[in-house]
Amino acid sequence: MAVEEPAVEEPAVEEPEDDSDSGGDAEPDVGPLGREILDLFRAVHRLEAQLSEKIAAFDASGEWELDGSATCQVWLRYHGRLSPSAASAKLKTARRLRLLPRTAEAFAAGEISSDHVRVIANGTDVAESLDKNDQLDAEEVARLVAEAEKVFVDAARALDPGRLCRVVTHWRHAVEPQVVVADETEKVCRRKLHMSQTLDGRFVLDGELDLEGGAVVKTALDALMRPPCPGNPRPTASRRRADALVEVARRSLDSGRLPTSGGEKPHLSVVVSLETLEARSGAPAAEFDNGELLSGEAARRLACDAGVSRIITHGARQALDVGRRTPTIPPAIRRALVVRDRGCAWPGCDRPPEWTDAHHIVHWANGGTTSLDNLALVCRAHHSKLHEHHWRARLRSDGKLEVKPP
Repeated sequence: MAVEEPAVEEPAVEEPEDDSDSGGDAEPDVGPLGREILDLFRAVHRLEAQLSEKIAAFDASGEWELDGSATCQVWLRYHGRLSPSAASAKLKTARRLRLLPRTAEAFAAGEISSDHVRVIANGTDVAESLDKNDQLDAEEVARLVAEAEKVFVDAARALDPGRLCRVVTHWRHAVEPQVVVADETEKVCRRKLHMSQTLDGRFVLDGELDLEGGAVVKTALDALMRPPCPGNPRPTASRRRADALVEVARRSLDSGRLPTSGGEKPHLSVVVSLETLEARSGAPAAEFDNGELLSGEAARRLACDAGVSRIITHGARQALDVGRRTPTIPPAIRRALVVRDRGCAWPGCDRPPEWTDAHHIVHWANGGTTSLDNLALVCRAHHSKLHEHHWRARLRSDGKLEVKPP
């Protein structure tokens, strides 16, 4: 696995090459407003450093007990109007800074931010977490921290907190790899995904993944975040990412490799009346098997290339006969379509075959045949244009698809 920072081979961290710009001596030309902003940033850093120093002194003095507070953290939460996590982080950083003189000096000068300080403080807090059987004793760890701190502070002047964290983690892994492993395991245990449905049928997702799990999901989504179809408005990155997530799930269902449920492979089930499939006037909406409604045109689009089971009912959904499920598009015809169309047949579209559905030009519910002269491969975006947006299509004698707007 490739990493951006060089691997640490020894507990001590090698110092980077001397760079006169890394210390902030040569200031870039950022313009008058930019200069004011940078000056304000430094002023904010200096104020935060003063606050951290005062919190450390306040904590050591015990003065927080005067109003009956149980701990200094409780006092900070109440009087500073902070969340428990924020109060804890500020107190921990203040205590650690007393053991990190170079970091405290750079912080007080406004050269590094509170985020940089937090990364260094958390990353060098190793003495108490060492196993008793570890070969490094507390004095050795203190020496390594002192040597590494100078490197970390110099790096903080040139790097953002995220990249600084990588440098510190390399060093941390060299000193106590078991703690890095334990931290990774703990983050895996915190994986979560909330999925709720709104009143209008939309789904809202919110979750958290560890580094490895997130990288797996991101890699899969990135692979399916294809550029927009030619001629269509460019969707946002969040829209393309959502489309990619749906595509990952769709391909997983299509693979047939998921565990069975009730003797069947998991699949998307839609209940639709014959009147709706035939697009008759006044026909009802289609339904998913959980009762959620779906437009007739969306159901017709899904039915273009799907397994279909006939259920004859009488009255209020009383089933009289259930026919066997038949595939709308046999595999042989699907393969022939791929050979002919090579992907989405919509003029100018370059979507590959795996991104396409087989579309009935004359829907089979209206008597259209499942044959090459009545089928064309179209990507999901263009399939929606043909159904929900009512574009018209026909196959020319040369097998090319011709489309017209509604």
